[in-house]
Amino acid sequence: MQHASKHSIVPLNVPHSRSHEGRFGRLFGRGFTPWSPPGATDAEKEAAIRTFAIDEMFAVGAPPDSATPVGYTYLGQFIDHDITFDPQSSLTRHNDPDGLQNFRSPRFDLDSLYGRGPDDQPYLYDHVRVLPDGFPGFLKVGTGESPKEPDVQRNADGVALIGDPRNDENRIVSQLQLAFALAHNSTLQKLADAPVPAGEIAPSGRKLFLEAQRITVWFYQYVVWNDFVSRIVDEKVFAKAIAFDEDGGDAGGPFYSVTYGLQDVYDWSENPFMPVEFSVAAYRFGHSMIRAEYQINIELQRSVGVSPPIGTQFGKPIFSTPGVAQPSVPVPGPPDLRGGSPLPDRHSLQWDWFFDFPSSGGPFPQRAHKIDTHLSKSVFTIPGGPTPNPLAELNIRRGWRMELPSATDVAHALHIRPIENLKPLEESLWVYILKEAAEQADGEHLGAVGSTIVAAVFSGLLRGDAFSYLNRDPHWTPAKEKAGGVALFEKVSTADPEKWEISDLLAAAGVPVDGQDIADLFS
Repeated sequence: MQHASKHSIVPLNVPHSRSHEGRFGRLFGRGFTPWSPPGATDAEKEAAIRTFAIDEMFAVGAPPDSATPVGYTYLGQFIDHDITFDPQSSLTRHNDPDGLQNFRSPRFDLDSLYGRGPDDQPYLYDHVRVLPDGFPGFLKVGTGESPKEPDVQRNADGVALIGDPRNDENRIVSQLQLAFALAHNSTLQKLADAPVPAGEIAPSGRKLFLEAQRITVWFYQYVVWNDFVSRIVDEKVFAKAIAFDEDGGDAGGPFYSVTYGLQDVYDWSENPFMPVEFSVAAYRFGHSMIRAEYQINIELQRSVGVSPPIGTQFGKPIFSTPGVAQPSVPVPGPPDLRGGSPLPDRHSLQWDWFFDFPSSGGPFPQRAHKIDTHLSKSVFTIPGGPTPNPLAELNIRRGWRMELPSATDVAHALHIRPIENLKPLEESLWVYILKEAAEQADGEHLGAVGSTIVAAVFSGLLRGDAFSYLNRDPHWTPAKEKAGGVALFEKVSTADPEKWEISDLLAAAGVPVDGQDIADLFS
């Protein structure tokens, strides 16, 4: 498919309407001049992008660490795969950016986990472990190279049989996929095991499944907003995006309301759409947070025979890059963490090395790099292209080809004072959002423009889902869920007694959290 004419305002096949389903759309469409890199011809523009990306966007050494645990980088990737699905779009493929169609519902509904359900996609579900009436409500999981280590289910060729193939792109996101499946299964088992009150009829397997699905999805939605988004956007923007009227509800009155702000930024009349300014620029901030290496678990490091076996020299990159030095100590197994095959032996993630748990300590959890304009060399060569194939170049080119407006125009449209004295390539919306985060928040979270776009879209998607917990029970928390009068979940996070985190969901899933859990896998 050819790109739209250079004289058009937006690509002709990207809808301008705010009322459409299953499509990408725009926050800033007609009337905005598309940003273009310097150069008289497309070849010159491509060269300018490549030069800037290679010379200015890849750190010579390791980029600085933030205070954010590394797991949030990949939780962000998992969330992205839940709300957008272009079958040709992934870190490991070249894409035609003018041919995008969003085949995934733009809602936080875990359809990347549940697919179309047990009836339409029965292969996603376990037909051996079933509910008392025979209903197949448990998600099917498999094992890795070691039968002691759980993995997403795979076919005989090692291809993951999951709702979204991109969730097997690397080991971290595939282990998150597995964790959500196990969280559902654990919740379903507890519901099935709960005693039935005298005089009542036991619920059907289908009803138990739907209840476990609701609880798991609501737990996920709660974490998305209260744990993930609250960390990555400016706190004032976060508070403005969704505000609770405390005159009622928790304050004791009969009435309460939820006020969604930022509707002037992201609005739709019937169905939410996926804005390209979000998916192509603002939400790609996580690429800057990718580390050069990740330490996996204590058992794998013990295998190298060094004491104490802790340190970045024992880590593995997401993608090994030709010409870039690998960690100084060869860790057993593949050279990197790319997916597409069964989990290698002793590669189960030790989750207190990726998120905050009471058992985390010392250098753990590992920290994501700061959000800034310097990317790790681990994404200097993305699989599936030439060498080098820098992720930064692909992102800038994609924004240009999607004809996004300049960053300065976007800032003005949002009534935000833009950064001055920008270089031509820093007007790329993606580059600007990284630069803004570095200058305004020291790389710890997004700046004004990035925060506004991300918070507006996330809150808008929650608002647009009639079945989200914010629409059905705005003051819901996981603490409300019980089975047989017993709480379904135990809170393990300690930073805020009122807020649940992804670590609480992982604990509920029963995945290995600390070194003892890892050791127990092999005992």
